[in-house]
Amino acid sequence: MTALMDLYEAVKSGVDWADNVFVKNIDESEAKTDLTFLLVRDATQELENYGSNTFHTMTYTLQIQIFYASDSDLDYDEVELKLFRYLESKGYLISNVRGRLQDPDTYQDYQTFLVNIEKEV
Repeated sequence: MTALMDLYEAVKSGVDWADNVFVKNIDESEAKTDLTFLLVRDATQELENYGSNTFHTMTYTLQIQIFYASDSDLDYDEVELKLFRYLESKGYLISNVRGRLQDPDTYQDYQTFLVNIEKEV
């Protein structure tokens, strides 16, 4: 299974406060502004730990976006910290939290953050 699909499965099984989790792109027919959902997608990969003229690990950087329902009563800090701790327990490193913004088209608040995971190849 790819690093992206591993993260998707982890998020799907570890998040009970969202209405849906999407991978790679958002299914517009299921992404309504009155729902809270997450989008998981690739960001970058880096070849690392060179020895004997070859690499031995790859670090995957993956992006997660949380789109909050326009009428959400969730405590954003609480659910985000819970998700960060859960992902850390699964071996992911939270590498960047970009801060909440509001989507100019849907007026939904959203948060974007990056996680890293290293795999031997």
